[in-house]
Amino acid sequence: MTTAMTPEHDVKRVLVEKEGLIGWLRIDNVRRLNAMSLAMWNDLLSGVSTLEADDGIRVIVITGNGGKAFCTGGDISEFDRFRCGAESKNSYDAAGTAALKALRDSGKPTIAMIRGFCLGGGLALALQCDLRIASRTAKLGLPAARRGIAYDFDGVKQLVQLIGPANAKDILYTARQIDGTSACAMGLVNQALPENEVDMVVRETALTIAHNAPLSIRASKLMVDMVAMDPASRDLDRCAAAEVACLESRDYAEATRAFMEKRAAQFIGC
Repeated sequence: MTTAMTPEHDVKRVLVEKEGLIGWLRIDNVRRLNAMSLAMWNDLLSGVSTLEADDGIRVIVITGNGGKAFCTGGDISEFDRFRCGAESKNSYDAAGTAALKALRDSGKPTIAMIRGFCLGGGLALALQCDLRIASRTAKLGLPAARRGIAYDFDGVKQLVQLIGPANAKDILYTARQIDGTSACAMGLVNQALPENEVDMVVRETALTIAHNAPLSIRASKLMVDMVAMDPASRDLDRCAAAEVACLESRDYAEATRAFMEKRAAQFIGC
């Protein structure tokens, strides 16, 4: 495993780790329940870009250090410095938007490993991932109604597409925190597990995905995302090209040989 140099405990960072085929993004602001500072949003953008560009990484997992929180949104303690006027607010918000978009647009499959609190912008962060695996005791919520703010249209649209209008209104109107089990029941997370099983299941899931054909995974991600788009925005030519690329790949030939030879295929991603 190669790891970015770990800073002093009071320094806020998003750490990048590479563990075989899995790339990890670890939110490290433990003292503030992994709230995101401006520097951390920039760290996240850089980390996603680093893992996206690494051909040896096939799956990206994002989680929070310390076990008490995945992420609790923006670090309010610095709002008086970086969000004190319209211009600075727009600059601050742009950093978060760019990081979330990079994660959402990654061609590699992404997993959010959620333990503890996952609130506000932290839940928005988790929603950018393809899969969300949580502990049963995790606490997820959107506290906008208690802070007198509103989430943007794209964020609400993502939420509604995932859990439906009724559940979305419940979460937004009440601003209540729901546990991992309830979140799983409404489709907000894919799995809710005992605390001591979360890390193991996330790793098993990531490795299962990583050992499948990367081009096939990329094509599937593209097409599922296209289905969720407005019809006018869909690029069906791009979907067709992704399908052809799979059929013309060395991995497709390898899968056929492996099937005939009754062995596991060894995919290389081309």
